[in-house]
Amino acid sequence: MFNLKNLVLFVIAGFFSFGGLAHAATTTTYHFGSLLSGSVVPANFHFADLIAVDNEDGNWSFTLNTLPAFATTFGSSAFLGSMAVDRTIGSLPTTANVSGGVTSVGVSNGSGPLGDFDFRYTFGQGADRLIGGESVSWTSAGLPSGVFANGQLALHVQRIGPDDESVWISPVPEPETYAMLLAGLGLLGFAVRRRKTEA
Repeated sequence: MFNLKNLVLFVIAGFFSFGGLAHAATTTTYHFGSLLSGSVVPANFHFADLIAVDNEDGNWSFTLNTLPAFATTFGSSAFLGSMAVDRTIGSLPTTANVSGGVTSVGVSNGSGPLGDFDFRYTFGQGADRLIGGESVSWTSAGLPSGVFANGQLALHVQRIGPDDESVWISPVPEPETYAMLLAGLGLLGFAVRRRKTEA
């Protein structure tokens, strides 16, 4: 029988279960390929992936991979200079534990498309550049949970073609995002139709 005591125990167990889920690491993968600024490459192509893991308490880990489409689309001289982040965080995060295609990942203020992004990660220095077919992993501290939830990111691809042009490219919306949008529109249409029927 489901008495008051069992109900209280059920609520307490649910609270702790939810708390445990809330503190679990959250992983999000972004697929880059939507042209945000510049015009020397086609829009909506897949050339890089970012895996962002929120480990809670301001600690994150990142892995950025460039795919074969990077070199074939941008040319052999192109490289990823930075990743801009359009989220207000108060103070700049710190980075550590860098491994992969470049030896350093730094953090600097602002910049990005239209100059209105909050901060950016910079990849390498001088000849130490992140190029096609490479990846880089790093950890970051001082970022609030959910800072990348809206995918407000942009990768800066530099030295494209003979004129050394550059572009900013943002994540491509996931198929699930389109599915959710369509489902939402469908529900809205259903609600409007039902309201007209009842009137």
